[in-house]
Amino acid sequence: MQKLLFSLLLTSVLASCATSETGDRPRMPTDAEVVYYNSIAPEEDHIACFTRIELGSRFPRRSCYRVADLEAYKGQEQNIVDLMQIDGLLDSPFGF
Repeated sequence: MQKLLFSLLLTSVLASCATSETGDRPRMPTDAEVVYYNSIAPEEDHIACFTRIELGSRFPRRSCYRVADLEAYKGQEQNIVDLMQIDGLLDSPFGF
């Protein structure tokens, strides 16, 4: 009886490990797939992928973005710095 219970417990543990999570991230495209997509997609839909290590992590993560979105974000960063200078938040390098 104990062997049966142990084998049932072992089977249920292995089965629970084999199930996939509902929040699995989609697979990122390879470099070859990005080149092919950019060759057939319109200019405004081109994508760029790169690998970087995020703050607080040691593991590199591949990220893909539309080039148009990257260009739009580039201008927003400078606008935020300008607004902080107008409000006086960047007057002193020590924040006093």
